[in-house]
Amino acid sequence: MSRRILFSTLLFSLIPFAAIAGGISYNVEFEGLDDSKALKEIKLASHLTSLKKRPPASINALRYRADSDIPSLLKVLQAHGYYEGKVNIQIHEIYNDVNVIVMIDPGPRYRLESFDIHLYCQSPETTNDCCHVSLGDAGVQLNKPAQTEAILDAELKVLQRLSECGYPLAKIENRDVVVDGKTKGVRVKLDVKTGQKAEFGPTAVVGAKRVKPRYIEQKLQWDEGEEYDSRLVDKTQNLLIDSGLFSSVLISHEENLSSNGEIPLKIEVSETKHKSVNVGVSYQTVFGPGVTFGWANRNVGGMGRTLSFQGDITRISQTGVATYLHPDFNRIGQDMIAQAQAAHEDIFAYSMRSYSIMDRFERQINRRLRGGLGLKGDRLYVTESVQNGNYWLLEMPLYIRWSSANSLLNPTRGGTLEYTVTPALNVADSSDFYLTQQFTGSIYNALDEKEKIVLAQKLTLGFIFSNGLPAVPLCNRFLGGTEADLRGYRYKSVSPLVHGKPIGGRSAIYYTFETRFRLTNTIGLVPFFDMGSVYTTEYPTLHGKWFKSAGLGFRFFTFMGPFRVDLAFPLDRRKDIDTAYKVFVSIGQMF
Repeated sequence: MSRRILFSTLLFSLIPFAAIAGGISYNVEFEGLDDSKALKEIKLASHLTSLKKRPPASINALRYRADSDIPSLLKVLQAHGYYEGKVNIQIHEIYNDVNVIVMIDPGPRYRLESFDIHLYCQSPETTNDCCHVSLGDAGVQLNKPAQTEAILDAELKVLQRLSECGYPLAKIENRDVVVDGKTKGVRVKLDVKTGQKAEFGPTAVVGAKRVKPRYIEQKLQWDEGEEYDSRLVDKTQNLLIDSGLFSSVLISHEENLSSNGEIPLKIEVSETKHKSVNVGVSYQTVFGPGVTFGWANRNVGGMGRTLSFQGDITRISQTGVATYLHPDFNRIGQDMIAQAQAAHEDIFAYSMRSYSIMDRFERQINRRLRGGLGLKGDRLYVTESVQNGNYWLLEMPLYIRWSSANSLLNPTRGGTLEYTVTPALNVADSSDFYLTQQFTGSIYNALDEKEKIVLAQKLTLGFIFSNGLPAVPLCNRFLGGTEADLRGYRYKSVSPLVHGKPIGGRSAIYYTFETRFRLTNTIGLVPFFDMGSVYTTEYPTLHGKWFKSAGLGFRFFTFMGPFRVDLAFPLDRRKDIDTAYKVFVSIGQMF
C-alpha cells in the first residue's frame, strides 16, 4: 500500500513540471502590411516565428517574447522607408488555442528626395572633380522608396566607380541622412574622401608552387605605371580562375601609395591538382555499353599547357585522342591545339577507320565572338557501305561563333549563331575536291522571370559543293539521326537509300523545338519535336519526305549542369530500319 501511495505522489508531483516543460504552443499571424518583401524580412527578424519550435513556458513568457520583437520589427519597417510605422501585438487565448496577432500599421512610405555625393581629396575643402560619379553610376533613383539597403548599395557603387578611375583608397567619411516628416522624404549626403590618384605598382605573387610566376604575369591585364582600374583587376582574377590551375585567387592592394603615386598589389593563389586520371562507364541505345578513360596534365612546363590522352570504347565505335593545348599562344585569348586521333566506327550506314593529325588556332575575338582555323590531314577507309573507298584528305576547317546565350550547358535567354566551312581535297585525286558549309542558329526565350519555362529552337542548314556525290567520302556526307537532330531515328541513317542502305547527302535541313519546364530546383521535363530531311543535291529542295520525331526529356540539375535523359520516338518509322524508340544520356541541354 505504501508503494502505491509513493508512486501516486511522484506521478502527481511531476505533472505540473511536465506541463511547464512542454511549454505553450501558439500560432502567429501578421496583418496590415501589403509589402511582400518587407513582410518577408519582418518574419525573418521576428522571434515569434524563429523560436516557434521552442515554445515559452507561460503566457507571461510569450508576452515578453512578443514585446521584445517590436523594436526589431520597427527597424525593418524603417529600413524599407516606413518611418512612421507602428506595431501592436495581441495575444488571444481561446480554450487550448493561443493565437498571436501582429498588427502592423506601416504608415506613409518615405521617398528619396535627394542624394548628394561630395568628393574631395584630403579635406572637404579640396573638391575632387577628376572623376564624376553620377546618380546613375550609384544606382540611385530619386522619388523611389527610401530603403536602407539601396542607400548602402549606392555607397558601395560610388567606391566601385572611383576605383575604376584611379582611386582605389577612396572611402566614405560621412553619411548624413535627414528624414523630413513634413515632406515624407529622405535626403542623403555622402562625403567621400578619394585620396590621391593611383597607378599600378609592382605585383607580388604568393602561393604559386608548380605554376611559374611568369604564367601569372602573362595574365595581368595592366602594365606597371598605368592608371589604376579595378575592372582590370577583376578581369585578371577571372582569367586566372578560368585557367583551372587554381582553386582560389585573391588580388589585393596596399593601403598606402608609394612616393611616386603607385600602389603595390599582391596576388595570392592556391593551386589545384594538375594531373588527373578519369575512368567512366556509359550506356545508350545507339552505342550500347561504353567505357571511357583518360589522363591529363594541365600544367606542362609550369605554364598552364595541357597534354591529355583520352580513349572511348563502345559497341559500335572506338576512339583514341592525344591533345596538346597551348593557351594564350602569342596573345591572350588565342589558343593553339595540336591533336592526333585514331577512330573506328561500325554502323548501319558504313564501317570506317581513320587516322588523323590536326593543328588549329582558336581566338576569343570579344566577349560574344569566337573563331578558329586549322589544318588537318586524314587517312580514311570506308567499307561495308553503298560506296566504299580509301582517301588521303587534306582539310582546312574554319568556324566562327557568336553567342549571347547566358549559359553554355543550360541556356535560358539569348541566342547563338555558328558558321563552319571546311574545304577538303583528296590528295590521291585532285578532282575530288569539296566544300562543306553548315549554318546553325539557336534561340532561347524564357516565358517567366524565374526562367521556369523556356522555349528553345534550333535550325541547321548544311551544304556540300563538290564534283558529284562520289567525291565526298560517305562518312563525311550529311546523315540524320544523331543526338543533335532527328533523335528518334536509327543512328546516321536518315538520307536517301540505295539497296536499303543510306547513301548520305550533300545538303540537309534540321529543326528542333523544345519546351523546357523546370519543375523544382533539381527536376525538369522537356517535351521536344524534331523534323528535317537530307538531299543528294547541293541545296535542299524542300520536296519529298520530311522526317519527324517527338519525345520527352528528363533533367536532373547538378552543379555541373543538367543531367539529361531523352526518350525519342520516330513518327515516320521505317520498316526494318528504325526501332520503336531511342534513349540518349549526357550532361547539358541538347543545344
